[in-house]
Amino acid sequence: MRGRFALKAREHVRTPERKRLFNERHFGETASRYDLATRAMSLGRDAAWKRALVAALPAHPAPACVDLACGTGDVAFLLAERYPEGTVTGVDIAAPMLALARERNRFPNLRFERGDMCALPFPDGSVDIVTGSYALRNAAELRVAISEVRRVLAAGGVVAVLDFSRPDSPPLQKAQYLLLRGWCGLWGLLLHGTSEVHGYVAESLAVFPDRRRFARVLREEGFEVVLARRFFLGITELLLLRPLPPPRPAAV
Repeated sequence: MRGRFALKAREHVRTPERKRLFNERHFGETASRYDLATRAMSLGRDAAWKRALVAALPAHPAPACVDLACGTGDVAFLLAERYPEGTVTGVDIAAPMLALARERNRFPNLRFERGDMCALPFPDGSVDIVTGSYALRNAAELRVAISEVRRVLAAGGVVAVLDFSRPDSPPLQKAQYLLLRGWCGLWGLLLHGTSEVHGYVAESLAVFPDRRRFARVLREEGFEVVLARRFFLGITELLLLRPLPPPRPAAV
């Protein structure tokens, strides 16, 4: 049995099977200090960004909401509070994260379920709102995860995602990698004794599409970006997505 934090991020972000294994183990091992880490790495701005994500969502009397990669429940709690007549399900692959979320939960309209965003446990067209903070970047298979979101989304549904954002310029990509590898790695060292832990942020972003390509992937999978808002000098970005209308049949 390998010890805690033994998996190397760079070795596990390039294939679906290894990334899925890394995510389950990594986020399970970091669960107890995950909230502290996100606050530290964002210089205390993480909570405000998540509030902005939920504030960007439209009014709805009683939506069915799903929060992907819900972690310890921050966004799920905000959704349950904003939509008291709706239902909220937080989904995460890491059982220790879910245990902490359930312990903190005080909302009767909120539940947490273990699951993989690449195989969501919901019927087609059954969800009105899908959210994800630091979610899609961690998907074992990005296009599969986006396709799953599109599958479960009801007509007129909306998606809001918050994550680190990769610039289009290669020099800026390199600078961002070095910055995040050093800064996030430092907090991994301070909180867990190894820079490998939160150095994962830089490694996962290095294989994620840049902004232009990500917008193209979203469009190819059936979504359009209707709102984009950047934070922290563009290091993080909030996107609000709507399903593209079905193509019109060709004229005969």
